[in-house]
Amino acid sequence: MAAKIVERTGLRERLKIYRDRVHAAKILANIIEELVDDDTCLAAIPNGGVPVGVTIAEMLDIELGLMMVARLLIPWEGMRGFGALSSDGILEINWENVKQFNIAREVVERQLRSARSKIDEMLRRFGSRAAELSRYRTMILVDDGIASGYTMLTSIKSIRRRWKGRIIAAAPTGFKDGINLLKSAADMIICPNIKSTIHIRDAYIDFPKLDYEEAEKILREFKERSPSLFIGYI
Repeated sequence: MAAKIVERTGLRERLKIYRDRVHAAKILANIIEELVDDDTCLAAIPNGGVPVGVTIAEMLDIELGLMMVARLLIPWEGMRGFGALSSDGILEINWENVKQFNIAREVVERQLRSARSKIDEMLRRFGSRAAELSRYRTMILVDDGIASGYTMLTSIKSIRRRWKGRIIAAAPTGFKDGINLLKSAADMIICPNIKSTIHIRDAYIDFPKLDYEEAEKILREFKERSPSLFIGYI
């Protein structure tokens, strides 16, 4: 059965509607709130999903973990990717992009090695304690946006292999094709601002690139303020 998609039709195709990731997270939290109970946890996708997840966790008093997943990037296309790899080895590749951008096998293998290195760095920076998921019935995966959808798809498939609860994919903004990719994987998709363009930053006024050091700082301050809410990596 296809996932239910929750959006705000008044925000469809609109640009520059969020001041920054924190503002976007507050809008998303208002939608998520009615779905939350004592058996719900959040899972943030680094790096952009960290300020989103932290903001929602503190607003709604929900426990938060980090999804360890890394994108496979097209080296000559900036931040554009062609797939993602999870810490437990789930790999999803966008073969259309591989073909479109003529990505050679050696580039794929090099980016796989890079993704593994990124996951190792995340575990070093963010902590290597695995979250205990057995008591939760719903997990809400959050990111700052859904572009091609492959990072979120990889995350969902990784969790499905290890856990039997309900998975909700949530982001403040998303590309309609990326959201459609997730319809058969997630139980629900929450995305207030759905667009026909792939660029996530178009929904934000201020959208700085976040590196691991900055995400680590946000998470460290969150742990200091709300130590009981962080549950480890997922």
